[in-house]
Amino acid sequence: MDIDKIDNKEEKLLLARKIAEKVVDGQVIGFGSGSTSYLATIEIGKTIKEKNIRIKAIPTSNEIEDLCKECGIELGSLVEDEIDWSFDGADEVDGKNNMIKGMGRAMFREKLNILNSPITYILVDNTKFVNSLGEKHPVPIEVFPSAIKYVANELTKIGATETIFRGMTDNNNAILDTRFEKIDEELEKKIKSITGVIESGLFMNNNIKVLRIDE
Repeated sequence: MDIDKIDNKEEKLLLARKIAEKVVDGQVIGFGSGSTSYLATIEIGKTIKEKNIRIKAIPTSNEIEDLCKECGIELGSLVEDEIDWSFDGADEVDGKNNMIKGMGRAMFREKLNILNSPITYILVDNTKFVNSLGEKHPVPIEVFPSAIKYVANELTKIGATETIFRGMTDNNNAILDTRFEKIDEELEKKIKSITGVIESGLFMNNNIKVLRIDE
C-alpha cells in the first residue's frame, strides 16, 4: 500500500496512534484490514519497539500479515490463541453501529476476529458515517467460485437490484458486490442462508466500539 496515496491520511493517522496507545505487553490483538488498519499496524510496530514489549497479532488479510512481519510483530492464530481485543476499519457505519465492511475483500477473516474478540475498536474517519447502510457502497459477499451464478440468482430473489463480480479474496473465493434497496438484520440472515455464500459484508449487532477522532 502506498501510504502517500491514502485518503484522509491525517485523520486516519490520528486514529492509528489512538489504537497504538492501547497496546499492552503480552496481549493477543486482532488486526483489521484496510488503510487505517495499515497505518495502525505501523504505529503499533513503533510502540512495541519503543516500549520493548511483545504482542501477538492475528491479521485479517495477507497484506496486513506481511506488514506485521516487516514491523517485527509476532503472528498468532485463532486455533492456538485467545484474542484480548481487536481493531478494524469499516466502509460504512450507521447510527446503531451496524457496518458494511469488505470493500477490501477481507470480511470473512474480519468477522472471525470480531466474533472471537471481547471488544473490537472500529477506526473510521468522518467520511464513513451514514444515515442508512448502502448509501455509498454495495454489500460485498464472499462466494465459493463455482456457486457464483446460483448465488447471484438467489440474491435477486431476496431483493438484490444489482450484483457485480469484483474479483477474488485472499481465500480464493469470489466477491459479489450487491446492491439492495433495504438493508436490515433479516437481510443478513437471508444472505448467509444461501448455499455457496461464505460470508457477507454486513456486520450487524457486533460487540464494537467506534473510535472517533474527536474523542
